[in-house]
Amino acid sequence: MANVLTGSEVNEILQASRANGEVCDYATQTERFFELPSSLGRGYWRHVQLRPGLQLSLSDLEKRQTHRHRIQQHPNPMPLTFSYYLSGGCQVENDGLKMPLEEVAGNSYLYCLPETAEIEQYQADQRIHNVCVRVHPELLLMLGDRLHELPPAIRNSIEQPKQAMLYSVNRITPTQRQVLKQIFQCAYQGITRQFYLEAKVLELLALHFDQMQPAANPRPLIANDIDRIYQAREILVREMTCPPSLTELARQVQLNERKLKEGFQQIFKTTVFGYLQKYRMQQARELLIDGSTTVQEAASYVGYASRSSFVAAFKKQFGVTPSSCYQQQF
Repeated sequence: MANVLTGSEVNEILQASRANGEVCDYATQTERFFELPSSLGRGYWRHVQLRPGLQLSLSDLEKRQTHRHRIQQHPNPMPLTFSYYLSGGCQVENDGLKMPLEEVAGNSYLYCLPETAEIEQYQADQRIHNVCVRVHPELLLMLGDRLHELPPAIRNSIEQPKQAMLYSVNRITPTQRQVLKQIFQCAYQGITRQFYLEAKVLELLALHFDQMQPAANPRPLIANDIDRIYQAREILVREMTCPPSLTELARQVQLNERKLKEGFQQIFKTTVFGYLQKYRMQQARELLIDGSTTVQEAASYVGYASRSSFVAAFKKQFGVTPSSCYQQQF
């Protein structure tokens, strides 16, 4: 058997295993359970529909081979997705982010990347212990006049779900870890189980929202740290077509990730990759206004392989399409 299996190859093995009675799975009105066949590894995946617009997925498994799954396109609108790795991880390539990502144990990931293509790779022989919560933006719109109390990044994704482009990384706190364990260890059945899991998921979301709120009094930066923040900016600008990951950028300038993120917020009033995205779009806009560069050439220059992703990002930044800037010159 191949060392790396594609999504279609995994599906073929699953179909053969199911036909041979080697797969244990079941589905109820609100829950689906699936046990990985021995030919692919061991462990299980469970999906629970808690209420319309709120889903919970649990996985505790180990794959015998590396699995490489391709997502042709995320839906639009796309639910806010909260992913927590208690162990294991995943390598991600998404054409909306323009950088390779390593999702690792001990971190949580919040993302909403509509209409983007993605490749996810799960390494063999690692225990993947993950909780994933998906929240449809319409569910949070029920907050009504309290929507403004949510973290800005989440609020923007809810108010403009079709233009959302969100990817946020945080450490799993001890309190969050306790809630995650309680979700996995739930022993209730029936409607009691449903109520319990929904309550715990809402608690987990509350903890995540609180974690994302801006710090009331950020620590002042010392001169040496400020120099390194500006050095990080220079690296991003110089390598904008293939930027380093946040972890690698922090390593290059000898700062921890938290100080790097806080420093960008204090100095540039935006996130690290929010700054990079704005810089890319400004460079592309200048090229288009100059009139000597086509839309496709401008997209390639700032690191976009996908024209559609570039057009969406440009319109989100400036409120107009890049072709309108280009056409003004003729």
